[in-house]
Order: sequence, then C-alpha cells, then structure tokens
Amino acid sequence: MRGTQHTMTSSISCARISVAMATYNGEKYIQEQLDSLARQDLLPMELVVTDDGSTDTTLEIVEAFARSAPFEVRIFRNEARLGYADNFLKAASLCSGDLIAFCDQDDIWMERKLSTCARFFSGSDTMLVAHSARVLLHSGLRGNQCPAYSVTRLWEPRLIDPFAFALGFATIINRELLRLVDYRSRPASFRGHDRWLWFLAAGSGKIATISDDLAFYRQHGNNLFGVSSATVADRAKDIIRTTDYNALAEREQECSSILRNAAQHAPAFANRLRESADMLDLRAQLHRSRHRIYSRESGFLRRAAAFSRILLVGGYLPDRSHTRPGPRAGAKDLILGIPGIR
Repeated sequence: MRGTQHTMTSSISCARISVAMATYNGEKYIQEQLDSLARQDLLPMELVVTDDGSTDTTLEIVEAFARSAPFEVRIFRNEARLGYADNFLKAASLCSGDLIAFCDQDDIWMERKLSTCARFFSGSDTMLVAHSARVLLHSGLRGNQCPAYSVTRLWEPRLIDPFAFALGFATIINRELLRLVDYRSRPASFRGHDRWLWFLAAGSGKIATISDDLAFYRQHGNNLFGVSSATVADRAKDIIRTTDYNALAEREQECSSILRNAAQHAPAFANRLRESADMLDLRAQLHRSRHRIYSRESGFLRRAAAFSRILLVGGYLPDRSHTRPGPRAGAKDLILGIPGIR
C-alpha cells in the first residue's frame, strides 16, 4: 500500500499540466487569478495566454507577472477576434502539457486544485476531470456551489450524458481530446468549448467529477455566463415544453459521424468511439419516433404506433447510459403525446 501511494504521489508530482487562459479586457481581476496560479501546491509547467484584442492593461499585467512567475508564461495576441470559445481552444492547442487546465481571467484557484485533479489522470483512459466551485459574489461574500457535484466519482465510458457539460474554468482535460477532431470543424451546436470537450470525453473515455470546491467562481455583473437562477417552475416548463425531436435526431446523427470519423484516426480510442457512435444512432432513432408522436401531421394511430415502438425496445425504462428517453419521457408521451394534447 505504501509503495502504491508513493507511486501515485510521484506520478502526480511529475504531471505535465499546462494552463490555458483566454483573456479580453480583464484588468480588474486578472492579477488575483495569476497570483492563485503561482500558489498552486502542484505548479503547472506553463501558462499559455491568448488575448482576443484587449484594449485595457490586461496584457501589461500578464507580462509583468511573467517576469517573476515560477513557471513559463507564453503570450499570444490574436490578429482577429475569435470569440471566447475559439480563443480558449486556440490557447489549448498551443499548450505542450499532457493535461490542460482551462483558466478564466477573473476567478481564483484554490491551492490544491491542480494536485487534486491530477490524481484522476493516473489512468490513460481518463479524458476529463471537473470539480465543484464556490461562487464569489461582488460583495466579497461566498455564495452557493457552482458547479455543484454531489459526489466524487470516476464515471465509466457511456454512463454519463454526452450532451451535458462542465463549466470550462472547472475543467481539466487529457490533451488527447484535442487530437481526436479539429476543433475548428466542430458543429455549430457546440458553441462552447466546454460542451465540445465534454462530448468528446464522454465518447472516448472516463470522466471524473470532484465534489470539493477547488476554485472561487467570481460573479461581478460582467460575466459572459453566470450562475443559473432557474426555479422549480422553470424546470417544470422544461419538461412539458415543445421539443424539436427531429432536430435532436439530426444532431445525434451528425455527432455519431464525428465519432466514427475520429475512430479511423485514433486507434487507441477506436472501440469506445464506435460504441458511443452506436449509442447516438439509437438515440436518434428513438427521437425520430418521438417526433412522430408529437407531429401535427400524425393521427392517433400513428402516434400510438410510434409510442409502442419505443415501448417495445425498452425506450421508457430507466437507462444509466442516457441512450433511451426513460420513464419521465414515457409519462409525457402517454399523457400529452398520444392524446394529441400538444
């Protein structure tokens, strides 16, 4: 046991972690973030900064930090504005570490963030690690968790929703994800870099979620994205709202093709990528059946037949792989869909 612990500790201390930071007019808070990187108990090997055309003193602050930083700092200025997602993905593509941690310009990392996350990459099949964080309000008070993972767990491939996502600032990825597909060719439905990388990770390997707060997620009124304020009523509306199931099916077929193409160029991940593609193909078939249930052109018999097809293949049973619609969808289809209420 002692030998195993020593090996794990050694592998963590040798972890080659790059930090990818995308900046744009972040002078107000970026110094606190940079200082928190320098306080990590496991220092990154480098910080890669891609700036998207800042007109304030952001780059001057980063350059001053670079002169005394305990790791290499590389700074790149974009010739044209890329937007937040492509700016982050460009930064990641310029990193040389085996692991890449995404870093917002206005948060604060806790000292053990990198060392805690690195432990979950001891196996080569872990593709992404996401952790909980504590909201830091404008007043300086600490708010709720966001993201908030209730358990620390290593999820097996295909047992987590491929279309979920982890907030980018709370995410570290295995560099291999960037080699699967050129990020510049990703579908329009994956606007955010965090959604895109989660999808690839779910399709190719394991994902770890950590319940510990490992960063302060600052909310200051100018966040590009903020903490969700969805109410119970909002969630109820989501359940009964009109859904374009045909569009979902088309998205899943497109994503299935992406994974199958990636499998041709990534032999180490080929089997998992193909299995994940098969799962998406089945999801697409089931969503097409649900489209027939809710189509205005479908008569009662056609709606009932589509419901029966889903029922016969077990589509309304609980499903840990997120392949089938599940019981709640079955209740919705039976109560609202077949009678033609919607």
